[in-house]
Amino acid sequence: RMAMSGPQFRPLVGFLVAATAAPVPAAAPTLVCKTTVQVDDSTFTIELRPDWAPAGVERVLGMAKSGFFEQLPFFRMLPNFLVQFGISTSAEKQRHWQSQGNIRDDPRPAGVPFTDGILSFAGYGTDSRSTHLFITLGSQPGLGHRQWEVPVGRVVSGMPVVRAIYSGYGDAPDQGRMQPDRPDAAKYLADKFPKMDRIVGCTLLGGGAAEAGGAAAEE
Repeated sequence: RMAMSGPQFRPLVGFLVAATAAPVPAAAPTLVCKTTVQVDDSTFTIELRPDWAPAGVERVLGMAKSGFFEQLPFFRMLPNFLVQFGISTSAEKQRHWQSQGNIRDDPRPAGVPFTDGILSFAGYGTDSRSTHLFITLGSQPGLGHRQWEVPVGRVVSGMPVVRAIYSGYGDAPDQGRMQPDRPDAAKYLADKFPKMDRIVGCTLLGGGAAEAGGAAAEE
């Protein structure tokens, strides 16, 4: 078997790398999210990818611009699997996005596996994506096979913060009792899950002027 090495093969190798590398949008919007996690600077940054999921990214951008990510609990944290969020502590904000309805499913992008730090919507059926999002913790080859499991972005910095989100409650929080239109929702979280981490807020960069805002199966 001939070993292909030496200067005469370098241009060909360079061509192959250039042809197969996944292009990254020149001005991909990003979310810089401050959390209550006491690790490093408590922030993580998500690069949104409208080329992967245009409808999904449009919804995330709208949520960020409206301040939905402010004081947003990480209500489901399963180490080595995923962390989930997307139920607002504000009844007004939750009602607003519920009134917007679900969004259509994006076609799954080719060659984008659910590796460590992928952001996706949670769902439960066709065109079921609403406000519930999750971030993968490690490679998850079992995800990406359902129509709503489509990557909308990825964490590009701060994964140690994401991995350090408090995991002692697992998936015990009752998502129904967390709904902010329930009069006892805040007390339920404070009494039962006092150590639950949350996103304090997110800053949106790119895709327009920077804006402060907030920034898996959904029950």
